[in-house]
Amino acid sequence: MRQIGSLPEEQALRFADYLLTLGITSRIVESPGDCAIWIHREDQLDPARDELRKFRENPNAPRYLDARREAEAVRRRREKEERDYQRRTVDLRNRLRGTASLGPITRGLVTVCVALFLINWFVYRGNALSPLQNALYFSEWYVTEDQQLANRGLEPIAEGQVWRLITPTLMHGNLIHLFFNMYMLVMLGGAVERRRRGGEYMVLLLIAAVFSDLAQFFLPDLFTVPTARGPDRPFVGMSGVLYALFGYAWMRGKYDPNSGLQLHPQTVILLLAWLVLCAFNLLGPIANTAHVAGLLAGVGFAFASMARDGVFR
Repeated sequence: MRQIGSLPEEQALRFADYLLTLGITSRIVESPGDCAIWIHREDQLDPARDELRKFRENPNAPRYLDARREAEAVRRRREKEERDYQRRTVDLRNRLRGTASLGPITRGLVTVCVALFLINWFVYRGNALSPLQNALYFSEWYVTEDQQLANRGLEPIAEGQVWRLITPTLMHGNLIHLFFNMYMLVMLGGAVERRRRGGEYMVLLLIAAVFSDLAQFFLPDLFTVPTARGPDRPFVGMSGVLYALFGYAWMRGKYDPNSGLQLHPQTVILLLAWLVLCAFNLLGPIANTAHVAGLLAGVGFAFASMARDGVFR
């Protein structure tokens, strides 16, 4: 923001109204004598200076005297657009909705995830290879004779244990992992379930779970920097599904404003930055491939659903 000149107060307000009708936003600051005129955007400085020169030549020209009414209409329109934007925006920074406002699918997911964590913690003392955990991992894990972890690959699923395609997303490694994922599920999942059809929400969850789990199993280190990679081990958590919800809400809000799923720009930046930081495994082993796969699944599902709804016509 830079100052371009000054005018007497009445003229400064009249000039600011005229600038607004041209799409140039300004700020009038009182100072001893005249009022200073500041322009918000650098790329509008030269046009504003040119208009100020013309205004000083004839400040009582009809186009300046008639500008107030049009400027007020512009301000009302912008205020309405801002209210509509705030109403549609899902802001994850400042609020956490109570579970009473959640839909049945999201509430059920939170309940199952918390229950599984508590059962494994209190019954099996958090044992990573407890009967409960091992029955829900993507594959069945065991300890070899030389004390190394190994798994049976796709054999359990081929034998009919198809639930393993989705159940890793329902388990969590520790309390912080559980809390963070449930927080994001309440915010993102709750918003999607409230604003979209329940059937569409459920299909998105299932596709995201299966796709992210398959990707993580077959390409576990694809999105982890080489120096941060660790030994093969079971993966758990809803992060892949959460990134799918993020990708879905992000694209829906961007290309279909009427969906009511616009994300705050800072939320988008935060989640994309977290995606990059996780590649370094600074907080321990992270299923980074699941994150990226989930994001791609959510973005793809958003475009498919928008095409179905005729958004791009």
